[in-house]
Amino acid sequence: MNHRRVLQNTVFGLVVGFACAFTASAQQDSAPADPPQSPSQQQPTAQAPPAPASERVLTNFVEAGGSYRQLTEGFGDWSGGYARGVYKTGSNTWSGEINGQHEFGDGGVYLAAGDTHDFNSTWYGSLTLGSSVGGFFWPRFRADAFINRKWKSRKQLITTLGYGYYAAKDVHRDQSVFVGTAYYFTKPWIFEDGVRFNVSNPGAVFSPSGFFAITQGRNKQHYITLNAEFGEEGYQLVGPTTVLSRFNSQSLTITWRQWIGKNWGFNLIADYYHSPFYERGGGSFGLFKEF
Repeated sequence: MNHRRVLQNTVFGLVVGFACAFTASAQQDSAPADPPQSPSQQQPTAQAPPAPASERVLTNFVEAGGSYRQLTEGFGDWSGGYARGVYKTGSNTWSGEINGQHEFGDGGVYLAAGDTHDFNSTWYGSLTLGSSVGGFFWPRFRADAFINRKWKSRKQLITTLGYGYYAAKDVHRDQSVFVGTAYYFTKPWIFEDGVRFNVSNPGAVFSPSGFFAITQGRNKQHYITLNAEFGEEGYQLVGPTTVLSRFNSQSLTITWRQWIGKNWGFNLIADYYHSPFYERGGGSFGLFKEF
């Protein structure tokens, strides 16, 4: 396996995703955009807590799928499967997930549960807690909390302030502060950006990072999201006692969530990651059912 193969496979997936997704979007009408909704969280990775994802919150659904990624420099392949669900009752939107992964020659299962609470028509917040069984790359404990405020006449501007805590299965601990915005245009387009200020210990290593995302679509039709992230990583576990530290990395992700029937569809993700140590490319595919 080499850099060219990983890059070619990932670029092919990204191009196909774009072509199919925007062909589908061209067939949709131009009705007013959906009202603003709470940002969901990204699926957990082996690294520090990410910024909020641009995927819209979808309520009362279950989803299951699998993933596969190729890595260069002899780091092997990643593979796994997941199941998650979201259920809304009153002012609370409850979420849960189970994610089994095989990475860097080891395997484990991550479990998480969270709640997004609407305080009123302007303010809402979320809290997600997670832990794992096996898998040195999964966190021993993880917590992410966000408070959000809607602004302007249509509530189309959302500002977010967040805090994250990540306890790895070695001595490393991360604490981060996130600041971000999301803007819902009158047509079905959403723009998001944010920065995360992360401190890793031991060593008090400061590793800032940022992201921007563009989403096209609306509920019950499709959501197509292009997400780019860039910044520094304080550390990354690639073995039980092997750590990569203090380096820059970049990633590009395309997510295509498409309704096929009234209450079901698929979620396709293609992503590419680059660092001085290795490149990673692949994605995931899942089916969801609303109820």
